[in-house]
Amino acid sequence: MKTLSPGLSDSIASVVSDPRPCPHCDSSSHIAGGLCVGCLLEAGLDPGDESESEALSDILAEVRLPDQNWRLGNYEILEEIGRGGMGVIYRARQRHSRRIVAVKRVLSYHSDSRETLARFRREAQAAASLDHPNILPIYEVSESEDGLPFFSMKFAPGGTLQQVASALRTEPRQCVALVAKIARAVQYAHSRGILHRDLKPGNILLDARGEPLVSDFGLAKWLDTTSDLTRTLTIFGTPGYIAPEQASAAADELKPTADIYSLGAILFDLLAGRPPFLGAHALSVIRQAAESPAPKLRTLTKLADRDLETICSRCLEREPSARYPSAHDLAEDLERWLEGRSIIARPISPPVRVWRWSKRNRKLSVAIWGCLIFAAFAMTWQWRNRHLEITVRQQIADEHALAVLPILDLDIAGDNYELSARFASLLGASLNRTGPARVVQIAPNAADETALVDLPALAAAYQIKLFLSGTRRTLKDGKIRFVIRVINPNGELVFRQTIDSATSATEVESALNRSAPALYSFFSAASPERSSERRLDPAMRNGKASEFLLAGRELMERQSLTDLDRALHCFEQTIRLEPSSALARAYYAISAGTRLHYQFDQQILDEARTLAERAEELNPELPEVHRALSGLAHERNDLAMALEEAYQAIELGGPQVPVLGMIGICLKTTGQPQRAITWFEKMSQWRRRPADASWMIGDCWADLGDDNRAEAIYRRISGLHPELPEGWLGLCRLHLFHGEFDAARLILRNEASAYQDHTYPKQMAAQVEFFARDFSAAERLYTQLASGDRAGGGSFYGGVSYRSALGILLLARGDKAGGGKTLEEDLASQLETLRQAPTHPSILYQVAALESSLGREEDALSSLRQAFTHGWLDYRSLGLDPRFDGLRGLQGYRQIVRDIQQRVDSLRQEMHK
Repeated sequence: MKTLSPGLSDSIASVVSDPRPCPHCDSSSHIAGGLCVGCLLEAGLDPGDESESEALSDILAEVRLPDQNWRLGNYEILEEIGRGGMGVIYRARQRHSRRIVAVKRVLSYHSDSRETLARFRREAQAAASLDHPNILPIYEVSESEDGLPFFSMKFAPGGTLQQVASALRTEPRQCVALVAKIARAVQYAHSRGILHRDLKPGNILLDARGEPLVSDFGLAKWLDTTSDLTRTLTIFGTPGYIAPEQASAAADELKPTADIYSLGAILFDLLAGRPPFLGAHALSVIRQAAESPAPKLRTLTKLADRDLETICSRCLEREPSARYPSAHDLAEDLERWLEGRSIIARPISPPVRVWRWSKRNRKLSVAIWGCLIFAAFAMTWQWRNRHLEITVRQQIADEHALAVLPILDLDIAGDNYELSARFASLLGASLNRTGPARVVQIAPNAADETALVDLPALAAAYQIKLFLSGTRRTLKDGKIRFVIRVINPNGELVFRQTIDSATSATEVESALNRSAPALYSFFSAASPERSSERRLDPAMRNGKASEFLLAGRELMERQSLTDLDRALHCFEQTIRLEPSSALARAYYAISAGTRLHYQFDQQILDEARTLAERAEELNPELPEVHRALSGLAHERNDLAMALEEAYQAIELGGPQVPVLGMIGICLKTTGQPQRAITWFEKMSQWRRRPADASWMIGDCWADLGDDNRAEAIYRRISGLHPELPEGWLGLCRLHLFHGEFDAARLILRNEASAYQDHTYPKQMAAQVEFFARDFSAAERLYTQLASGDRAGGGSFYGGVSYRSALGILLLARGDKAGGGKTLEEDLASQLETLRQAPTHPSILYQVAALESSLGREEDALSSLRQAFTHGWLDYRSLGLDPRFDGLRGLQGYRQIVRDIQQRVDSLRQEMHK
């Protein structure tokens, strides 16, 4: 056993009282040298090999050293950074991602307090339900081994607003800008039904860039609930920052104006250096806020002008109704001040003064108001009949209210707001010729946030019964196709119309005029529901069949081989119970298409095609049918048909994440990565976990030669989603492009072992050795891959099929007969596939590689030229691929490479315009 050196012993003996972070592991250290005890022992003992180092680490993990970090769930606690009456906050490191986070845990002595535990969980639930750049994000909610709840959140190194307030006091513009951002975040929380109730400088954190983050939702209240917990909470916030009504009114009576008061108090504090009210104790402060008006801001600071004083006064009004009606309005006024424009808020108006006087002189005011009401009643009676007809017409119009959502332009994968406005105008005129109606266009900002995910909220906000959405695209014959879909707030289809127009103006108007009477009838109370009921698939009306159908649909979304097989079984049972179900057949075909990516099965593929064709016969207007047909068309390499079916699926049922991805994949495969990026970005906006779309975007930027953007995306995926291999696989690919084979191997050594069930890491490992010309290692890896799927590999990066690689490797070690036979076998298979899809660029590229490997130079150049013509852009893999070594000296080959490179440069410049 090794002994400690005298110097090391002295370092251990030298203990400091002020802990500091260990430079190796970031743990807190009491050692003068800076290292924690664990790192110090490991350095001093200096294990000779890797096995000894691992054994030492295991031993140190079991030893309870003074500086040793303790763990809480998946987090290694580094130090305590805050403590309150309910919980304690630590700076911690997530064990696998190594990300520094903040972890909040309820204090141990609260373990028996059901109310405190419920409040703690309520804080986590409230904060985790919010997703805003200025609200501290929650990463994970869990419980420790002793059953106490905790949650992890973003670590804000900038401290609290309270800590930096003194430095900001001389910068009123910066103070106002910070509060405006905080107000936007609070408005977002209010729009999600959450009231904070404890806003103060200490609960506003700052990130590394100085951006504010609203935190500590311990007193948060859901505006639409009145739980027992809310009614029994005795803690009501921080005196000096809470609204007067918060200390006296019941929790369920509080409104968003309570938080607006707190925002005004924060702004007042930042500018004046103190809260609006001061007192010897909390009750004194609360009494002052309830009984006295807030002091004028300009009496305490010369840096504030009259407008800032007016804004603070408006926020700090004792009457909630006199404050800003929403945090949005407060943010608007603050931003108007920053822009040098006049603010909306004004000092108390004469009517407000009269109202307050009336409250102080109730008897006299009642007499005066009685006379005024009587006079107003007499005047109203005179013209009431004259306005009755207008009122009735307005009521009928409100009963026939329709909102026009943004029209999706499939040519550009974007919303066409100009077209939406045109449709709203035409539809309003058409409906009003049939009867009173109200047509509104949803504003772009409202549509972007809620139109696709929260139609009931929009219906309530705009008092709308139906929504019109639709698509536009250019057909092959040059005509414009508009598909109009009318849906109810539940997203169920009520009415659909397809208009193929050569002029896209008069024909559209004529079609809308013809359909207006039928559309007007759908506004009756029961009609939309009856219409959607008629459109229900038969399986959804069959109790037993619907159970299998819904279970299969849930399993289908999990996308594992076992779950997909179970989903196929559920859909088979659905079809057995309800033979006329088109939806069950479509779902079977969709699940089968996904399953084929994991393990090819010809029988399942044939069954999927049969069921999809039958589903189209049963219900050709079902969006899921066309989604299934799109996937099957892509499986047989018919990219044009896959794209057309995907467009039809969107036209019939609206955007769906898998369909958006299919369109992006088809465009990328056919050499249009610049258009594919737009679809993948839209896909990432509409899915809960956008990692799948993100790595596709990274691949598109790599195809365009913008490696910096691609690398940034791949690294972000690796950091945010370490459970997925696509991020670091993309980084390997970029290293290959630059000939950095050792760097690619290093990534594989560090990452691949965690993904034993994935094929992609094995393919990348084989391709690295193949392109690096380490043929011995490549032959071993490709042999292993081919043992599971001899015909595979062609769809991976670089288009290297297993058989073509093995053929080259056999030739390289002198087995010309075996190598030639393997290459001929693969070429015959690829030519057969090419006959079915003669314009598929990837297949043409693989054919060119095989012809080059067999020495057929003219044929190889012709096939390579066709691959480029139909969209192949990966000239960098082409430059590394050993299969093309026989062509590199030919002028024709060099010209094709230059043409591809010029095409890529042109597309990249187009994207950067």
